[in-house]
Amino acid sequence: MDTRDKLNSRENFQEIIERQREYIQEELEDLGGYTPDETEKIYDTYQTLMKYSLDNLIAAYSMGESIEAIKKEYLIAIDYFQHAWSQSNGYVQMVWMLSIGTMLNVEQEQFLKLVECVKNDNPNDFLINFLISSRIENWPSHENFKFPKPYKGIMDVVTLSKNDKEKASERLLGYLQKEWYKGHSDTGWYDAHKSKWNIHTGYWSFESGALVKILGLNDSILKDQLYYPYDMVRWKD
Repeated sequence: MDTRDKLNSRENFQEIIERQREYIQEELEDLGGYTPDETEKIYDTYQTLMKYSLDNLIAAYSMGESIEAIKKEYLIAIDYFQHAWSQSNGYVQMVWMLSIGTMLNVEQEQFLKLVECVKNDNPNDFLINFLISSRIENWPSHENFKFPKPYKGIMDVVTLSKNDKEKASERLLGYLQKEWYKGHSDTGWYDAHKSKWNIHTGYWSFESGALVKILGLNDSILKDQLYYPYDMVRWKD
């Protein structure tokens, strides 16, 4: 099976997943030993579990695993997000989770678990609110972006789609080609493929796939574009 992300090998992706599964097991064992009043330790452990589980989901997709297998990883990650997500250190991760849930058309009960996380620590952000509003009727909109770089271009895609879906697809292509990766230069995973360590799990603009699903865009010009999760968008086709 071919990898979807060509910047790492199937063997290396598998190594990352197996290594982090061991870490997850260790963290779960630690979690079982805490008393209820050790709230800080519990929270920190769930944050670590949240990171490892999402990393494994991304690595599995990059490696070429089936979407059914990805969905199982996704449901595991949701549980950890419920216990530990906050906008201060998990904005991008929430964008990814909401976007993946949209593309996979996960059950509403599962999607609502993420919505509750946002309710508890609302970043008042255009993109997060837009993703939620695709599944939750009358969810409030917001005009501002918590991180205008790189996400502000998404508003152009949404606006253009109302009158010209072809231009909206072209604007999304520009976002993927010129804005998305460069706009994440301050994240810990930026340029991970250049590390001497095997840490690259894959680069994916999951929100781009969610936009295509929500807005009903033609993604033929995006199919082979770097960072576009085509197989996740089209898994039901």
